Amino acid sequence: MLTEGIQVRSCSNGVPPPAIVSIAGCSEMPCDFVRGVEGGTMTMVYEAPFDIQTLRYDRIITALGVTSPLPVRPERENGCEFVIGSMCPFRQGDLIISTYTSSPLAIYPLVSVSVEFYVYDEQDRMVTCFQYDVRILPNSV
Repeated sequence: MLTEGIQVRSCSNGVPPPAIVSIAGCSEMPCDFVRGVEGGTMTMVYEAPFDIQTLRYDRIITALGVTSPLPVRPERENGCEFVIGSMCPFRQGDLIISTYTSSPLAIYPLVSVSVEFYVYDEQDRMVTCFQYDVRILPNSV
């Protein structure tokens, strides 16, 4: 069982962050992601604040002072497909462990980025939200 992770920031909306966020290969922010390479698998541990039928991921990024949506790829949007040790639906109070893998495109600029990551339910209620920092690095291959 995952018992520790990196320190993430809460979102300004007051929705609690996960109890634990672990990002593969990252022990502290900013996390280094290599553009054009799949990596940065994130594991999140959080409690269902209400009954949940489905989970959906979304995110926005801030880079160079500009904030914009960064849509999650359709094949990764359905959070229920990435739940570990259980499955949707969830009852209020259930412990949820889910994953998400980032893949910075090869065209991404080499910048530092702040990511605000959201998990929603089927009614668009926010389940959890947190912020973390990433540094986009060149692919040396």
